[in-house]
Amino acid sequence: MQRMKAIARSYVYWPSLDEDIVGYVKACAQCASVAKSPPHATPMPWPKTVDPRQRVHIDYAGPIDGDYFLIVVDSYSKWPEIVKTRSITSISTIAILRGLFARLGMPVTLVSDNGTQFTSAEFGKFCVTNGIEHLTTAPFHPQSNGQAERFVDTFKRAVKKIREGRRTMDEAIDTFLLTYRSTPNHSVPENKTPSEAMFGRKIRTSLELLRPPPAPMAVPEEQKEQQRRSFNRDDAVYAKVYTKNTWKWVPGIVLERIGNVMYNVWTDARMLRSHVNQLRSRNSTSSNAKLPVRQAVSSHSSFPLNVLMSAWNLPQSPSSLALDEPVQSSSSQASALE
Repeated sequence: MQRMKAIARSYVYWPSLDEDIVGYVKACAQCASVAKSPPHATPMPWPKTVDPRQRVHIDYAGPIDGDYFLIVVDSYSKWPEIVKTRSITSISTIAILRGLFARLGMPVTLVSDNGTQFTSAEFGKFCVTNGIEHLTTAPFHPQSNGQAERFVDTFKRAVKKIREGRRTMDEAIDTFLLTYRSTPNHSVPENKTPSEAMFGRKIRTSLELLRPPPAPMAVPEEQKEQQRRSFNRDDAVYAKVYTKNTWKWVPGIVLERIGNVMYNVWTDARMLRSHVNQLRSRNSTSSNAKLPVRQAVSSHSSFPLNVLMSAWNLPQSPSSLALDEPVQSSSSQASALE
């Protein structure tokens, strides 16, 4: 237009010269078909969300080493999900999203590009069935889905850095996700981490080892009550004995306590290892109500030494069992039963 105006002014003149030339050029179909693109409009950000799962952006990255990666980013918390897949069909995409939504909940709005897996009838039915508003961006204009596009770039660059240490792709993805989710993000309200914005708490990482250990938790009252219910050596008790899908109470005597809630109990037939819930106090007016363990063992003619020694990991020799002293279990057995 400018050159045509300059040439025209050097030869002729009429009052509407400039306007006529501009109108003539704009009406030229050949000129319009090869004209330059207009200046880019000022980017319009997506409306801000105020809660997690209000709007979720999705996109595919790859292929990387023959695999594709479905990127799912929550617009409010910036919580990312990355799922590796070999197939990017509608059926595969729906299966992945169904699993993610089962864990995190259905989003109100889902934003994607115009890939065939997102514009198919199956995907549309999936969104309608679950009450999801599906928005697609303008074709060949990835900036409209900038949240997912930006994260795809972040993901690719981070994975390349992590894999320089000769890690596998799966290890790189896990390391990246844990770090990203636990790092404060300036795009998240109050510069919180994505985990705080999504779940209201920080996720634990190995960096927590730099802090002093937390104070011990208070013991609930019901647990205190159970701890108060205990037995001592030589206490007369009833113990549950299980046979043929049923049980019955059998009188016995406590040999010793193992850990917090386990006891070795001698009955008239054998030695039992019982939980405190399988024991109850036994009151008796007979003289042997609290028969000492040594007398109880010696008075029973058919005491199975092999069973007792096997339970205590002792050599199966009659001389190896000292009846005058209670047999003490190893520290490893006690700690394993606590």
